[in-house]
Amino acid sequence: MSFHADHAVGILFIAVGGIAAYLGIGYGFGSLADMGPGALPVLLGATLSLLGVALLLQAGFVHEERTATELMPREERRPFLAILAALLAFGLLIDRVGLLPSLVALVAVGWLADSRGRLKELPLLLLAIAAIVVAIFYFGLGIPFHLLDWSIARA
Repeated sequence: MSFHADHAVGILFIAVGGIAAYLGIGYGFGSLADMGPGALPVLLGATLSLLGVALLLQAGFVHEERTATELMPREERRPFLAILAALLAFGLLIDRVGLLPSLVALVAVGWLADSRGRLKELPLLLLAIAAIVVAIFYFGLGIPFHLLDWSIARA
């Protein structure tokens, strides 16, 4: 039996669904008549795990003459790593430098995912995304983000 991309996705679904269900139980499931805050994560996690099991079973019954799909083709590695790095940069920066610099890092590093992206379009994209995010989340919804946090300079 060869390892197909469907096997990896099935294992990922089972793992993520299992973690979600496990963490959701800690919030209290309640009953079906009066669901608690953990009901949704438990139900969605269990459903995702069941889909993963079904995908693994389906991939196991695939005939051997089907060629194995490469888990991550070479041309998809750069976008995957760039998007992962952009999310990591945003997550690490948001509490330290504020929303605006974190958005700049997210968009600028994520820009590397597209090999066709032209550098002269990046500043306009940064301004547009920053304006939309600040308008919606900071002013519209009133979420108390620090737009710029200069406390890092004092540390």
